[in-house]
Amino acid sequence: MAYVLFLSICSIWSGSFLLMKKASLVFSPISVGAWRVAGGAAVLLILWLCRRQPIGWRRRDVWSLAGIVFAGYAWPYCIQAWLVARNGSAFIGMTVSFTPLFTMLASVPLLKVIPHPRQAAGVFGALCGLGLLMSEGFSRQIPALDLLLAITVPLGYAIVNTWIRRELTHVPPLTMSLVSMSIASLILQPMSWYVASPIPPRADVFVSAIVSLAVLGVVGTGLAMFWFNKLIHDRGPLFAGMVTNLVPAGAVVWGWYDGEVVTQRQLIALAVILPMAALVQFGGRREIVFNVDEPLIDSKIQDAK
Repeated sequence: MAYVLFLSICSIWSGSFLLMKKASLVFSPISVGAWRVAGGAAVLLILWLCRRQPIGWRRRDVWSLAGIVFAGYAWPYCIQAWLVARNGSAFIGMTVSFTPLFTMLASVPLLKVIPHPRQAAGVFGALCGLGLLMSEGFSRQIPALDLLLAITVPLGYAIVNTWIRRELTHVPPLTMSLVSMSIASLILQPMSWYVASPIPPRADVFVSAIVSLAVLGVVGTGLAMFWFNKLIHDRGPLFAGMVTNLVPAGAVVWGWYDGEVVTQRQLIALAVILPMAALVQFGGRREIVFNVDEPLIDSKIQDAK
């Protein structure tokens, strides 16, 4: 079942960047983010009412929840829409391939896990791919700030995914997604009122944007994030983070299908990054931990096998 969810998320998120591009023709980036989380929260509320899962949140989880809402939902959903509208869906979609690498690095201080030497080699190789991807961005005259902002998205995902595994395994995945999206929606909806939206040139563009945003919210945000949090809960952040190994390839294909220019350097960078990210995932059969008395050590070792 885990692999079915894994492949489903890969397929859905591969097309999400193109949907963001279509929605951004009519809606502002903040509006795209606001309606994404609103649509996702709506479908998850229906699922929760049907299943009636326990809440699971504790009072001490408030700061963890705040970090998840900002770094996992509000910031990435707004900044990705802005970057896609400026630089294309294929290029920005490639940057999420660094989520597994950042997850491995975040696991050292947060989960006290030392990477396998082969995983470290994967990090170094992926950094070479990152350099190649950055050079491609500069050759397209993409501002350096845009490139740095794009990297903050997988970095935030990695920290959030690892923190969920460390501190919030007692929260059911459905409740985790529902509460986080609902709060993010309450924050972003008022902000979207003060940001001007692009003027749709044609009626068919407006209809396409509405449909894209609806699919992006209900399927790409609601169902996919619920399934993703379930993978983190059941299999750990590294297994779940491997979704982003395949998403960039799909984003490039969809971008090419939509008429975007896909360069040879982009394909080479993708060919470097994807196997290096896979090397990080499968670098060792057993992870080494610092504290042998830590209660979660057995589950961590099982996740590494």
